[in-house]
Amino acid sequence: MTTWETGWEIGFPAATVEEMMLALVVRDLVHGSSFDVEAVEDGAELAFDFLAGDELDGETYRLLLSAEVTGTDNRELVQAFTEQMLEDLVAEAEELVAQREDLGSRPAGEVVFEIVPEDEERWDLVIPDWLAPDGAEVPFGFRSFQVAGSEPWPGDGTLDAHGRVIFVPYEGAVHLFGIPAPEGWGEEEEGLPVHPGEG
Repeated sequence: MTTWETGWEIGFPAATVEEMMLALVVRDLVHGSSFDVEAVEDGAELAFDFLAGDELDGETYRLLLSAEVTGTDNRELVQAFTEQMLEDLVAEAEELVAQREDLGSRPAGEVVFEIVPEDEERWDLVIPDWLAPDGAEVPFGFRSFQVAGSEPWPGDGTLDAHGRVIFVPYEGAVHLFGIPAPEGWGEEEEGLPVHPGEG
């Protein structure tokens, strides 16, 4: 079995709070996901393990996607599956964002980001990587806190009440939205057919 790594940069529009939130939900859906897939044409089998990061470039959100691929080194097949997966992810993210609950906002200057120990990490809090303090493990090794009083914002109670809480920085403010947890995402998927060249 051949194991190799590859990566992509995918640009998403980020000119509004809603566009930024959608891109962050896509990142959350893909990070840590694994798939076993089979090519329809020749029966080639592949195992994918995806990791995702991000950066902001003006009004473009860049999803930094990497994959460890085990199986064939057919790059056309890998590209076809990744494009198919991302299309499905964007559609799922749109459904989740449509169910969002506005949890409030505050000026960016009222919030600070701090490294937290592993037992205080929250996988259900989605914060852009570029807000992480130096030395923090992304995406879960840091949290947002109120400058006044040093309480976490959002607090654990808010996080417990929602499947995911999305932290969206935009034009000098930070916004919080609660969305449902994705259904079964991140569990290993079996037998997804891939048709190279379709997309």
